[in-house]
Amino acid sequence: MIPHPLDTRLAAQIFGASFNISPNNSLPGSSQVTSFLGGIEQWAVYACLLGLIIGGASLWWGVQSGSVNRTSVSQHKILAAFAGAVIIGAGTFLVTWAFNFGSAVS
Repeated sequence: MIPHPLDTRLAAQIFGASFNISPNNSLPGSSQVTSFLGGIEQWAVYACLLGLIIGGASLWWGVQSGSVNRTSVSQHKILAAFAGAVIIGAGTFLVTWAFNFGSAVS
């Protein structure tokens, strides 16, 4: 007989327990973390803008030189910059939605 690592009674006690955990803004350092994440978000938006500028310039260069490959790669750069900006802009909503969705699971 192979012993089970968790007894069924112990598993029922562990998984049947109800935990009530909610975000807490009063923890020490919360304002610093929020400020840091806001700064990271701002730099990420700057990176998307830089990617858009570089992608646009390389798209112009690809069209002027007649390079289909450079034009295609440049279009992907522009789309990636736009997608990054959309994800950054919707990030707070997406994380909040996922947290609320996960909290509703019972």
